[in-house]
Amino acid sequence: MPEPELLVEFDQPQEVFLPGNPISGRVILMTSENYKARAVHLKLDGRAHTNWHEYETERHTDGNGNTENRQKKVDYSATVKYLETKILIWASFDGSSCLIPGTYAWPFSYRLPSNIPPSFEGKYGYIRYSVTAEVDRPWRFDKTSKRCITGNWERLMPYEFNVSVSPMLDLNFIPNAMTPLQDQASENLGCCCFKKGYLSVKLDVPKTGFVPGETVPINLHIVNKSSVNVTMVTATIIQRCTFMAYRNGTAFNFTEISGVTRGEVKLNSNTVITQTQPLTVEPGNSHNLALELRLPSVTPTINQFSPVITVEYYVDVSYLPPSYYQPNPTLPTPSPIGNGVAPPPDYPSSPNSPPYPEVSYPVKIDGVVQPSAPPPSYQDSMYGTDGTHIHTEEHKKPFVPKYPVFHNLPVYNPSAPPQE
Repeated sequence: MPEPELLVEFDQPQEVFLPGNPISGRVILMTSENYKARAVHLKLDGRAHTNWHEYETERHTDGNGNTENRQKKVDYSATVKYLETKILIWASFDGSSCLIPGTYAWPFSYRLPSNIPPSFEGKYGYIRYSVTAEVDRPWRFDKTSKRCITGNWERLMPYEFNVSVSPMLDLNFIPNAMTPLQDQASENLGCCCFKKGYLSVKLDVPKTGFVPGETVPINLHIVNKSSVNVTMVTATIIQRCTFMAYRNGTAFNFTEISGVTRGEVKLNSNTVITQTQPLTVEPGNSHNLALELRLPSVTPTINQFSPVITVEYYVDVSYLPPSYYQPNPTLPTPSPIGNGVAPPPDYPSSPNSPPYPEVSYPVKIDGVVQPSAPPPSYQDSMYGTDGTHIHTEEHKKPFVPKYPVFHNLPVYNPSAPPQE
């Protein structure tokens, strides 16, 4: 006889939810035999968690007075709780109802807080949101061990499901989203005995706010005052993650973060997308170059509501003159850009390019911004299951969050250099 099944279905088929919006659906129980139950609960949990360990050297002395150095493993972790709620969605009248064979569906709806960060999976931590359904059955005794247990079928263990949360970060409300990014660096080539002159690279990005699916135009002006050719230029968008944790661990609610002291920090950088352009800039010459990098499915910039995990994006440009002393110099500091999930709909587009999707944001009485049209699609994070393996079950694939990706967006590049 088939065993009972416990499932959770969401009204949003993409299983991606906006902060401040309801997360709704139904808990489904399917049974082919009489099934005693007292209640059905739904647990909603949202938290950021960081974790890593370091090795420290400590001096150890034995009973004979001999000393030696030993390596001690020290754990660092932190947990920020954003959401921890248990909802009663059904209860029996007599405390022990017998459900006859059939399919039962109990609807639920819960409004997410508006001040929560997006889902994220990183090397040293994650931001996760989960929904867990469980059936509370009458207590019964195990006839072998006489131990008091909850009588669940094996397949009726709590049904847990991770969901993606992605805020509608409208770039219209980001003050510097349309501000151009400009940077410049000069590099002396050679060494003190064999001076080869200098190389200058000017970077120009027409704005600093972008969305997944949008093309980031990178305009470069290269001036070669050295005695060697410039043979290659590489532009890279880098995701820089900062994780914070505390020795031996700590946990706190999001409402308590104002009094939290700064802990230890771990950095991790990932390549989002890169483009390499072979070229020849001879000594004494200059060259204009326009590169285009299309943003894949990545988390929006995380720099608020998240005290232990931040995510930012930078443009890095490197160039390759054939120098034995400095084979791959770069701009001294990667230049920051922002990543949102809703593009400005009103900046110019070329006649041959389709316009931005119409996205407006009426504000409800409770202050929550509501998009009038959903993004075209939600796609798995480009890092797939390699995001993190912290707190992942051995028999399950690691959770992969989804992020909105726009398609067929025009390239905004009013400062593009003339073709050479």
